Amino acid sequence: MSIESNINYLDYEIKSNRQRIKLMENYLEENPSESIYKRKVKQRIYYYKKYRKHGKSVSEYLGPGKSDIDKLLKELKAKNLKRFKIKENCQKLKKINTALEKQLEIARKAYAND
Repeated sequence: MSIESNINYLDYEIKSNRQRIKLMENYLEENPSESIYKRKVKQRIYYYKKYRKHGKSVSEYLGPGKSDIDKLLKELKAKNLKRFKIKENCQKLKKINTALEKQLEIARKAYAND
């Protein structure tokens, strides 16, 4: 592979990785991590869903029913697991992109010297 084609390839990879990172970050922003917690008030248990919206913590009342909470809890665990995996992949892509940018810089210096 010539240096020029290597530079074009690295440029393409960096751009595509940036697009993927942007998509992942948008997903993470639109789908915040959520949890369910319960409060006991006067011998009654009330359930709430907690998440972040626009940088602020939001609590949403779910009701006193236990049956719906179990189903919702399973859904939230699956959703949070997907979110965690996407966050991990995003971090890996950022590291890869940094390495590719360094390689591109070296290749451009080598091409300028030729």
